Amino acid sequence: MLTGVVNQPRPLGPISAVDIADRVARRHRAGDAGLSDPPGSDDLLGLIEFVRDRHAKLMRFDDEGTPVPDAAAQHAELEEALRLTRLAHQEVDRLQLSLLNAARAAGMTTKQRGRPLGIGSRQGILDRERALARTLEAAAKNVTVDALDDKPEPVDISAADVRTIAENLVANWDNLLTDDEGEEDSEDGENSWMAGLATKMRDLTDLGIVDLSATDVASIVAMVREVLEEIDGQALATGQPAAATPSALAALQQARRLESRRGKPGSGEPDDA
Repeated sequence: MLTGVVNQPRPLGPISAVDIADRVARRHRAGDAGLSDPPGSDDLLGLIEFVRDRHAKLMRFDDEGTPVPDAAAQHAELEEALRLTRLAHQEVDRLQLSLLNAARAAGMTTKQRGRPLGIGSRQGILDRERALARTLEAAAKNVTVDALDDKPEPVDISAADVRTIAENLVANWDNLLTDDEGEEDSEDGENSWMAGLATKMRDLTDLGIVDLSATDVASIVAMVREVLEEIDGQALATGQPAAATPSALAALQQARRLESRRGKPGSGEPDDA
């Protein structure tokens, strides 16, 4: 079972609104015939609206020197704007939770705190506060909300080794039995956990991050474990081998060093259920 894959989006990864704003500005300086400076990262909604309204103005020159729409730049722009909507949601969640905490500190009752949000019950507003706190904690740790409940054994592996293990998995993607097909909205397996891991590693490289933070390591370990669960689930369901080549098998075996050994009934460990 791929917990959280269907109902929860993959973590954003090390995405910076400042970096996105800089890339948007550079694209429009290079390829926007009607140049106007976009809003900065301190105005997420304005920047999102700018991309929505002006992405079609990104042009390139064809072989005859004629300006034509730059589809690649437009697609990159829209992709980043969609990421910005997720960052904007996080900002709203952060503001809402801080206001709820301020309202509690000011002595407002649960009913008073819930009324503006359309929540009429005491339990409802308490659930909302808890959900916001968990969502923001998951975002800070770059994991899904479900992953907060996982209690894996500590991984005694260096950050550099964790990165190498993840990169080897991605490099052998084509020869590993990942769940990349059969999804109507999937393009090149983009909805699989392996695709998420590939995006995570690519973003770290693009941002020039060499020394992984503890948060980066925890995120990569969590994603590798989801990839392994995905591969094992596919192998069990189809009867096919999990790895098609010796190098893919070696990458898979290395990745198993990061597997979580969750407690199960009768295992002598606590049952999390």
